[in-house]
Amino acid sequence: MSNQISEHHAKTLIQVIDQSSNWKLHPEKKRAFASTDEAQEYVESHNEPLCIRVPIAGTDDHLTVKVTSSGEDMVFSNVSFEEPIEKQVHSSHLKLISSTVTEMLNERLPEGTKVSSF
Repeated sequence: MSNQISEHHAKTLIQVIDQSSNWKLHPEKKRAFASTDEAQEYVESHNEPLCIRVPIAGTDDHLTVKVTSSGEDMVFSNVSFEEPIEKQVHSSHLKLISSTVTEMLNERLPEGTKVSSF
């Protein structure tokens, strides 16, 4: 798996996550972007993975999903559990990003616990 994200995939991800009121986008080991403009500027000079912070519904906890590129696919890796899960989504299928990530995370959460909606 690649340890970077293409600028095209990063900009696509920024547009998708900007539509969410709950999920936040950030570089690895850094705070969440304060704005879409800040995120755009960052990805123009960095090709490192981005992370999505996904809150767990009804708690103050969250899960982290690392996003990288593999050819034309965006690779979503759950890094919050001991055994990581990976899902790939072709960059042309933007609508599948939120459902793919939600399903991937909910599979590993205890019964009755879900991530916050997109």
